[in-house]
Amino acid sequence: MHSEQAHIQDVVAGLTEQLSNRESQQTPDPHNQRRAVQAVFANTVNNFQLFYQAAIEAGFSQSRLLSQKMNGLSDVAGLNNYQTEAMVFNTRFQQYPFVIALCESTVEVQFIYSLAIKFNLPIRVRAGGHDHEGECSGDNTILIDVSRIKHFSYNDKDEVATIGAGYRFYQLTPELAKYGRMIAHGTCATVGLTGFIQGGGWGPWTRKHGMCCEHLVGATVVLGNGDVVEVSETCHREILWALRGGGGMSWGIVTELKVKTFELPDEIHRFEIVWNALTKQKKNTFIAKSQCPTIDVLKAWEKVIGADNTGDLLGTNLKINAIAKESVDDSTPYDELYHPCTMYGYWQGSEEALREFVAKEFASTQDKNKQPKLTSSRVAFKQKGKAKGSVQYSYDHTLLSNWARESLADQTIPLHDALVKEKHAFTPDYDAPAPHKITSKLVAKKGLGVQGYKQLLETLTSPLIQANNASLGLFSYVTLGAIVGDYYHDLKESKKALGVSFPYRDALYTIQYQTWWNESIKDKLEQQNNSVYVDTNRAMDWISASRNAQIEGTYGAFISFKDASIPTPVYFQQNYQRLVDIKKAYIKDHYNHLRTRKTII
Repeated sequence: MHSEQAHIQDVVAGLTEQLSNRESQQTPDPHNQRRAVQAVFANTVNNFQLFYQAAIEAGFSQSRLLSQKMNGLSDVAGLNNYQTEAMVFNTRFQQYPFVIALCESTVEVQFIYSLAIKFNLPIRVRAGGHDHEGECSGDNTILIDVSRIKHFSYNDKDEVATIGAGYRFYQLTPELAKYGRMIAHGTCATVGLTGFIQGGGWGPWTRKHGMCCEHLVGATVVLGNGDVVEVSETCHREILWALRGGGGMSWGIVTELKVKTFELPDEIHRFEIVWNALTKQKKNTFIAKSQCPTIDVLKAWEKVIGADNTGDLLGTNLKINAIAKESVDDSTPYDELYHPCTMYGYWQGSEEALREFVAKEFASTQDKNKQPKLTSSRVAFKQKGKAKGSVQYSYDHTLLSNWARESLADQTIPLHDALVKEKHAFTPDYDAPAPHKITSKLVAKKGLGVQGYKQLLETLTSPLIQANNASLGLFSYVTLGAIVGDYYHDLKESKKALGVSFPYRDALYTIQYQTWWNESIKDKLEQQNNSVYVDTNRAMDWISASRNAQIEGTYGAFISFKDASIPTPVYFQQNYQRLVDIKKAYIKDHYNHLRTRKTII
């Protein structure tokens, strides 16, 4: 092996010298210029071979160091382990790292990272793999995967959970529920906590408990020079501030999180309210029922989330589907448009109280002849334990159902009708990887105003949307995620408080533009001979047009809904320069090894 490596090095050195001599000629030769670049890449490939050899010799398990040549069998017919582990959540992206290192401890992460830097190889870091721009992986990189770091403990004295960086929500929530505790997790079951909390951490608890980053009290981090530090409010507090919503990877490689928990309520219901449901008009064409003007639904939802007496609504978002411009009369005023709308919510309390709340707060959206459809299910509650006098908490995975994913099935059967018959109103959304594109804005504290409403609904009534998209499994919509609520109404911090780097505490809600296509696994991965691709380019153009549209009352963008076309400072607003200063001063990453397209530079 050593002689083979020495031979490769000699060949690369000779080729580099030869090409350098040729480059000294006064007349450039395009062929030689290309060869010179290839010679540099050849040196990188050789460095990877040296990296791989050094890692194995140091004792890193070969079964957890996957490359295109050394990979092993997987449990998926036709694929090896490297191919299965290379897939990320957004299947529009398929990168091929030099190696995928499946690390199981902080020491292993430190070792792999330091070795990659030694051999001048770029790195990427992946926990849940849900980066919407695929920046958690990359071609010709060392991919440090922390998804196998899964230790957990809970301290009832300080109510803090210590959580390994590899936990995803569907794995973590049952562990917390054993203690009757919870964190402000997200809505998608397979999202990893580490990237989620560094992005800010919006979810179904936000109105009651704020963003998840508000509760991060400590972390274990591998810095840019390979040092490992324990971060807390009293030690390396500037790094902790940056980790609280300053985006992933910029602040080192996180291997452990310490998160303050809260007590689970006695009873929680998850619910959906549907207005203007899509109905099949003719073959392959769906239109919205003319039930309630979209603007009335939007205003009622905004009023509810902004109120200071709706604390039992723990969290909510409102999904509004885009509709084809051709299906709407050009003379139709914006306040007479009908888009399919679905409100998702967490309710603390009984179903009876929930239904009274909906009847009162959304009375303006209801008509005797056209009632919106309300579906609810009790998904968390206290129950007697096996031991005398003990209490257990039921915390169902249906809490993580598809708040933000449209389903082809929703268009062809009554909403969850089959599941309701089984007394199980919602099916868990385990987020199968799928192709998609996302962008975002946020609504400022003052709200949209008349012009903002008009502009928002205009983006959702577009010639780029086709009337037959739903029949192909192509869905384009916005989800509006409530931020305002009891937590931020009541937030009073001293001047000495550390605070968070998440810059949108004062925002009313997020606007997340989304387009996803196909629901079946086969169709999601099929790149040719798939009817959905007739219209996906138009849907992607709709995302771009929506990103660039001026909507009065909006600003910024949310890094967890990453769109690489948005300049990085836009994501972090007033906190951007402080984040830059922290990276320079404390992360010890002088050559910017901890970088992707949207990291802090």
